[in-house]
Amino acid sequence: MNKRVIRNNKDITLNHYLRLFVFAFLLLMVFLVPIAQPIFLKLHDISEIPKVTLIRVLGSFALLLWAVWTYILNKRLRLPPKIVSAGIFLFLISWGLSTIFSTNFYLSFFGSYMRQMGFLTYFFYFATFFLLYDVIETHTELRYFYWTIVITTVVVDFFGALQLYRLMPWYERVRTESRIISTLGHADFLGHFLVMVMPLILALIYQVKNLCLKISLYFLFLLSFLVLLGSYTRGAWVAFLIGIIFYYAFVLLKEKKFFTSKNKIITLALVLGLGFTVGIFYISETKLYLERKDVGLFSLKERFESIGAGLGVTQQNPRVLTWRDSVRLFEDKILKSPRIIYGLGPETFSFNFTPYKSLDLARYDRGKGYPDREHNEFLDILFPQGLFGLFSFIFIIVSVFFYSIKNYHHINPENRILFLGALTGWISFSVQGLVLFGLSATYLYFWILTAFIMIFFKLEKKDSVWEVSLSSLARLFILILCIFVSIFSIKFSLQFFRAEIYYRYGLDYINSGEVGKAAAILEEAIKLRPQETAFHEAVIKAYLGIMGGAENEDIKKEAFIKGESHIKGLLENAYYKSLTYNLVGAFYAQAYHYLGRKDKTLIKKAEEYLNEALSYDRYCVPPMENLLKMYSTDLKNEEKALEIAERILEIDSYHVEAASYAAKFYFQEGDFEKAKEIYERLLSINPNDKNILFNLGLVMYRLGDLNKAEEYLLKSLNIDPTYSNALELLRVIYKQLGKEDKLKEIKIDERVYIQRGLEAYKNKDYNSAFDYFKKALELKPNSPEIMNNIGAVLFMSGRYDEAILWFKKALETKKDYVQAYGNLVYAYLQKGDLFSAEVVLNEGLKYAPNDANLRELKNKLEELKKERRQ
Repeated sequence: MNKRVIRNNKDITLNHYLRLFVFAFLLLMVFLVPIAQPIFLKLHDISEIPKVTLIRVLGSFALLLWAVWTYILNKRLRLPPKIVSAGIFLFLISWGLSTIFSTNFYLSFFGSYMRQMGFLTYFFYFATFFLLYDVIETHTELRYFYWTIVITTVVVDFFGALQLYRLMPWYERVRTESRIISTLGHADFLGHFLVMVMPLILALIYQVKNLCLKISLYFLFLLSFLVLLGSYTRGAWVAFLIGIIFYYAFVLLKEKKFFTSKNKIITLALVLGLGFTVGIFYISETKLYLERKDVGLFSLKERFESIGAGLGVTQQNPRVLTWRDSVRLFEDKILKSPRIIYGLGPETFSFNFTPYKSLDLARYDRGKGYPDREHNEFLDILFPQGLFGLFSFIFIIVSVFFYSIKNYHHINPENRILFLGALTGWISFSVQGLVLFGLSATYLYFWILTAFIMIFFKLEKKDSVWEVSLSSLARLFILILCIFVSIFSIKFSLQFFRAEIYYRYGLDYINSGEVGKAAAILEEAIKLRPQETAFHEAVIKAYLGIMGGAENEDIKKEAFIKGESHIKGLLENAYYKSLTYNLVGAFYAQAYHYLGRKDKTLIKKAEEYLNEALSYDRYCVPPMENLLKMYSTDLKNEEKALEIAERILEIDSYHVEAASYAAKFYFQEGDFEKAKEIYERLLSINPNDKNILFNLGLVMYRLGDLNKAEEYLLKSLNIDPTYSNALELLRVIYKQLGKEDKLKEIKIDERVYIQRGLEAYKNKDYNSAFDYFKKALELKPNSPEIMNNIGAVLFMSGRYDEAILWFKKALETKKDYVQAYGNLVYAYLQKGDLFSAEVVLNEGLKYAPNDANLRELKNKLEELKKERRQ
C-alpha cells in the first residue's frame, strides 16, 4: 500500500513537472518570437532567422519533453475533434509530400535564406498546435497565454511607436519610407500580427474586473491601433474592420445580455478612442512625414482612398500582375502533371516563377525585383503544395469555423467573450491572407489561435476530445522519433544561427572595405552552412574586393581562385537564379580587369553566364547592365550594346546608363532627333544633371538651334561653373553668334574653387586643395563648409592643431554643423586628447542625437577610455 502511494506520488510529481516545462517552453515561444530582432545582427530587414531559430529550438525542447511525458506515464494522445484533426494531419502530409517531390529539396526542407519557411519550420507549427491542445488543462492556464500575448503586444507597440515618432536611430538610418515595421521585419507582417492580437485585447477589456487593468488594456488597444495605422497596411486595415464587424455582429446576435450599461460605456469609449487615435495619427503624419518628404511618401488619406482601387491588371498593381503571370506557370508546370497533386515544393515559387514574369511586372520594379510569394495565402499553398495542400487547408478553415459556430452554446457564458476574441483574430488572419502570406510570427500565432479555439471546447465540451490509446511500442516509436527530430532541429538551427552571425559581420566588413576580414569570416559561415547561396554570394564579393584592392599579382590570382571555387555552391540552391548567374558573370568580368586583361576566356565566361541569367528571366535588368558595359567597352560590339540598351529601356525608360548609351549611339549616327528625345526624357527626372544638360546643348547645336543650345549650356554651367566642355562649346556658339563678350558675364564664384579643391583632395593633392579652398574662402569668407574643408585638408596633412582651429571656426559660424563636430572629435582623438573629444562629441550629439557617425565615434571613444583605464 505504501509503495503504491509513493509510486503514485512520484507519478503525480513527474506529471506535474514534465507538463510544466512543456507549458513553459510554449509560453516562452509565444512571448519571444514576435519580438526577436536582435540589434547585434543588424536584422532590421526581413530576415526571419532569429524568430525561426526560437520556434525550432523552443519547439524542439517542448516536443522532446512531451514525448518523455507520454512514454513514461502511459499517456494517451488527446486530439481535437476528428474532423478538425483529420484536416490538420492531411495538411501536414501535404507539406511532407511536396517537400519530398520538390523542385529543390534543400529550399523546401530548410527554407529560402530570408524566409526560412521550409518543412522543418512548418512542422513545429503543427507541433505547437497539438502540444498546446494537450498541455492546457484549465481556463486559468489558457489565460496565461492570453496575458503573455498582451505583454508581447506591449513590446511590439512600444517599438512601433518609437519608429512612428522617429525615435529609433538605427531605424531612421535604414528605413527611408514612412511605413513602420516594429519587430516584425516588415510593415505588412506587423499589420498581420496586430489584427490577430487586437481582438484578444478587446475581449480582455470587456472581461477583466479590475478597473486599472481595464483602463491599461484600453490604452494598449488604442496604441495598437495607432501602430496599425503607422504600418500603412491596407490589407490589415480591411481585416481589422471586418474582424470588428464580425465581433460585434456576433455578440448582438448571440449575446443579447452582453450590452449592459457598463459594456455600452466601454463600447462608446472604444469608438471615441479609435476616432481620437485617427486624429492623433493624422496630425503626427503631417508633421513627421508629409512636411518631410525625405522620410516618407505615404499618407493615411491616400492609402485609405486606394483600398480596392485598381483591382484590374495594371502596372501599379504587382499582386494582381503576379497572380496573372503565375497562371502560365500553373498551366505549364503544374496543371498537366502529377504536381497538380503535390505542387512545386515549399519555398520554390520565385525559383520557378521568374521565367514567366511579364514585362508589366518587370516595369513595376524596373526589372530589379522578384515576387518570392504569391501574396495570397491560398495561392501560396496551391503552388508549392498542389490541390492536396490547398483543399486540406480550406478544409481546416471551414471545419474550425463551422464547428465553432455550431458548438458555441457549449462554452460557458463567462468565457464566450474570450473565445470570440480568439475566433475574431483567427478570421482576421484569413481575411488579410487574401492579399498576403504568413511568416514565422504570424503563422505561429495563427496556429496558436486555432489551438485556443479548440481548447475552449476541450475544456467545456468533453466529448469534443478525440483520445487515442497508445501501445508501449507506439509510445516508444513516438519517443525515438521526437528525440531524433528535436536533436536534429536544435543542432541545425543553432548551427544556422551561428552561421548567420558570421554572415552578418562579414557583410559589415565588406561595407567598411575590410574585405580580407570579410572573406575569412564568411568562409567560417560557409563551413557551418555550405548549401546557403547567400553566403557564397557574399564571399565571392569579398574576393572581388581583394582582387580590386591588391597590388600583388599573386594575391589577386589567389583571390580569384578562391572566389571561383564558390561558384558551384552559389549556383546549387540559387533562389533568384537570374541574379545569381548575374553575380557569376560580374565576377568573371571584373576578374578580367583586375588580372590585367590577360585571359580572354574570362570575358567570354562572363558573357556566357550573363546570357544564362537572362534565359531565366528575360526582363532582369542587372545582367543587362553588365552586358551593356561589356559590349560597349571590352567586346566593342556596338550592335549588341545597342540591343541590350534598348531592352533595358523597354523595361525602364529612364535608365540613365542605357539611355545615355542609346542617345550617344544615335548622335554618332547623325540621328539627332532621336538623341534629343532620349536626353529630354532623362532631363525630366534629372533636371540638375550637368552632363545631360551639356549633351542636350550639343544636340541642339548640331540641330542648328543655337539659342536653345546656349540655354542648356548656361544651365549646365550654373550647376558647375568649372565644366570645361560646356565652356568650350559655349565659346564656339558665341563666336558664331558674334557674342564673344558674353563669356565674361559667366562669373567664377567660390563653387569653382570648391569643386577644384574637392577634386585635388580626392587625388590626395592636399597642397593644391588647401590653395583652392583658401581662394574659395576669400570669395565667401563666412562659409562653415569651406572652413571645415580647410580643416580636413590640414588634418590629412598631419597638421592637427591647425585643423582643430579651422574646425572650431566652422562651428563658431554654424553651431549645429554636425560634420565639423565629427571632424573635430577625430582630430582630438588623433592627438590622444580624450577629454576634449568627449566634450565636443557631447555638444554635437545635442544637435544631432541620431547621427550615425557621432554615435559610432561615441562607441569608439568609450573603447579608448576602457583601454586607457586598463
